[in-house]
Amino acid sequence: MQRRAWELRHCLEVRNNSFRCLLGAASFVKPKVLIVDDEDFFRRVVAANFEREGFSVVQADNGVDGIRLARQEFPDLIILDLVMPGLLGFEVCLALRQDERFEKTAIVIMSAKNYKPDIDKAKELGADDYVVKPVEFDELMKIARLHMNKRTNAT
Repeated sequence: MQRRAWELRHCLEVRNNSFRCLLGAASFVKPKVLIVDDEDFFRRVVAANFEREGFSVVQADNGVDGIRLARQEFPDLIILDLVMPGLLGFEVCLALRQDERFEKTAIVIMSAKNYKPDIDKAKELGADDYVVKPVEFDELMKIARLHMNKRTNAT
């Protein structure tokens, strides 16, 4: 309890049950990413890369579980496939964007579909970006950090 009180006094912001600490504070909580994709191999590869970059990773293989886990875990970033069983990525994106608790959560849709109407629809529904698979992880990380920073610093 004393440690928790100390952390609260030394943190800039408390959001979604995680701490964003000032420089010099005792600890830093890893940013959290939720990866929602029905392709197991792809999801695991992306997860391993995010873990290597210091992220805490949560995974779902369908849209229904993606929404459930997002509401449980409140990730900083969601990597979302478009075509999945249960709910499409469009539906997941819309459901999360309609919930004000996800206002500061960056959502990046990753799909093998390079179809302009899908890209436009994703952005209309609130996705921060749309990335076509396959993508180099360094590029995905750059996009993810860009949109996480924009969402975090938005007023």
